[in-house]
Amino acid sequence: MTSIVKWAVVGTGAIARRFSADMRYAKCGRVVAIASREAERACGLARAIGPGVKGDTLDAVLADPSIQAVYVASPTSEHRAHALAAIQAGKAVLVEKPLASSASEAEEIAEAARLAGVLCMEAMWMRFTPGVLTAKRLVDEGRIGEPVGLEASLSYRNAFDPAHRLFDPRLGGGAHLDLGVYPLSLAVHLLGLPTDVAVNAVRAPNGVPMAGGLILAYSGAVATLGFGFLGEGTNGATVTGTSGRLRLGAPFLCPPALSLKRTGAAPGPSGTDDQPLGPTRRGWKGALPAVKAMLRPLRERPIPTLYEGSGLQYQADHFADLLASGAIDSPVMPMRQSIEVLRILDRFAVTDLV
Repeated sequence: MTSIVKWAVVGTGAIARRFSADMRYAKCGRVVAIASREAERACGLARAIGPGVKGDTLDAVLADPSIQAVYVASPTSEHRAHALAAIQAGKAVLVEKPLASSASEAEEIAEAARLAGVLCMEAMWMRFTPGVLTAKRLVDEGRIGEPVGLEASLSYRNAFDPAHRLFDPRLGGGAHLDLGVYPLSLAVHLLGLPTDVAVNAVRAPNGVPMAGGLILAYSGAVATLGFGFLGEGTNGATVTGTSGRLRLGAPFLCPPALSLKRTGAAPGPSGTDDQPLGPTRRGWKGALPAVKAMLRPLRERPIPTLYEGSGLQYQADHFADLLASGAIDSPVMPMRQSIEVLRILDRFAVTDLV
């Protein structure tokens, strides 16, 4: 059995609080420390989490030999520095998505972890939630046939505010890094890395993407992805296969349910299909098998995918298993995929900071 991992969380923002709260449901870990540039802020969150949790500066927390893993929940612009500091201290590090502000920074983190022999992983928590785990299994088992398409989008309303981190390019702002990374990572998870990519964006006055879309081309498949701050979208995902379709309920990051639909070949032109399209001389009774055959593909089988909390603890349990096995990379969220996802998102980057 995997032993309990003692975690330190770097940061005191919303994601740090969510991760800390969800760790109460983790099987193999608990938060024992909070790190921040301001020790008092760290102490405040530590007190909110519960007794036995300490708050201190990053240097002090990383110097604690009892801490085995670090969750970097600071702003995206700080991911590189904080991840490298944890790696240098010999701590396994789970870095909030996206892994870094750019592919080049992500490569630097990956190389440092490799040279140090330290486990490092992007905290793409979506890949470890029960719904996405089930979706991945169903696709891999061929339950929808060969995947030929994916549609996914993630959009929430955030009014433009140049002072907010979501819109400040120096802090890793932009809807592509905050939201677009999710549908893109889902596509790579289910379909693999694309052979070609097309991107487009609606930009805020300071140039950061407010909304955008990607089309990923594969050999025999295509993924159409969207993201944005302009308004709240449906936030679901659909995987289409040659013999079925799988829908992930909203939000697809941690879907409460899936629905699986088996599909058949499309009916041919009138008079050429194997099954009659309407009543024959035998009347409606003779047409009943054809009607049933036409209705059968419309049935969707609901698949509940229950989860606890908001779902951030599942990645921590996977991370604990990797740590126990001595692995330095995850087969579910490999560093190479995190880098390649950022390489695609780099196409949205603001080149001239304002």
